[in-house]
Amino acid sequence: MPERNNISGFALDALRTRITKVLPAQIRSCIEELTQEQLWWRPNEQSNSVGNLVLHVRGAVLHFLCRGVGGLEYERDRPAEFATRASISKPELLAMFDEMIAEATETFAALHPSRLSDPSTEPAYYSIVLEDILGVAIHLATHTGQIVYVTKMLKQGSVSELWTQTHKEAGAWKS
Repeated sequence: MPERNNISGFALDALRTRITKVLPAQIRSCIEELTQEQLWWRPNEQSNSVGNLVLHVRGAVLHFLCRGVGGLEYERDRPAEFATRASISKPELLAMFDEMIAEATETFAALHPSRLSDPSTEPAYYSIVLEDILGVAIHLATHTGQIVYVTKMLKQGSVSELWTQTHKEAGAWKS
């Protein structure tokens, strides 16, 4: 636990917990609930499937957090994240997602709170590293909400109390 007077340490720990534990646990629960067909279902061609959203958040976390902040070698193919159509099985998708979580966990393990005020690795978007990481968290949270919504729509009664459950299990809440 970071020192009480170290706001940077608290911020980094809170972001780490949500990016590597809470939000991925919500996404994983949804993937596990859905069939292969449901995973790649789209209401129309302008919308994305859960599978595409998983590929997209994976690409974004690996690009902006692991590559940008952590220095990981990664070549992103953003158009492919949305173009894929049911060619990836659920176990393969989960393995790719788990790999991203492991890389993000390693990135946070090597990241010292003093770096949060360093210049952004994405100066076209942000000013400092803290904003880089906040951007990743907000992006991940937005798409996690979409994934949860589609899962609830396709599978009534699934992922009930997911928000509370994942926050408690990940230690994101004090009690």
